[in-house]
Amino acid sequence: MKDRTRAILELAVRDFIKNGKPITSEYLYELHDFGIKPAMIRWELNSLAEAGFFYQEHPSGGRFPSDKAYRHFVDALLAREAAVEEKEQKCELFMNDMKSMVQQMSEQLKVLSIGYDPKQGTMYGSGLRELLEHLETETKDELVDVVKDFEQIEERLAKKRDWWEEGELWPRVFVGESPVTRSDHLSVIAARYDEGERTILLLSIGPKRMDYQQSVDLFKGLKSGKKKKNKNE
Repeated sequence: MKDRTRAILELAVRDFIKNGKPITSEYLYELHDFGIKPAMIRWELNSLAEAGFFYQEHPSGGRFPSDKAYRHFVDALLAREAAVEEKEQKCELFMNDMKSMVQQMSEQLKVLSIGYDPKQGTMYGSGLRELLEHLETETKDELVDVVKDFEQIEERLAKKRDWWEEGELWPRVFVGESPVTRSDHLSVIAARYDEGERTILLLSIGPKRMDYQQSVDLFKGLKSGKKKKNKNE
């Protein structure tokens, strides 16, 4: 993908996450300087739509990001280094008081936050109300599906362990269906943190228009998900 095409794609997704307005060439031209006219931006958007990054609800309307566009956007975020200070202190708080940490993260990110300790078999959740308030669902059944997902998260974490036991690269982001959710309206950011023999999982669950940048930077600011090795090993 050309640099200009990539810039149009990533900025279009970022703008949509921020304001929820359909993406148009005129809107992008007013907000960003790509060095080309609206007609050329429109051609780039058409090309991206043909590649599956955008879709239209009406032929004459603006475009919306697809799951493929969100995944590209998140992959770009994960590839960049996050500059977050005091990560040792934050990780220590998380390990010593998981419930308090989950509550703080939910308040900061405005999404559903989950903390899970597989060894002790405990899970804390905070922010379900915030998640439900920001969902862009169209039917009651879709809302019920999200609540069901929340009720089954702990069971799914306990039963389906391979994705977090064997994973090495953290955080991980799922757009749409994930190992712990089935609703197509959700995105999940997951991270694993280890201290000695103890493992803690942290999940940030929000609508597809959630603030991925804030969550990814915060998760990267905590300690990395690899177990410490003994000095004698």
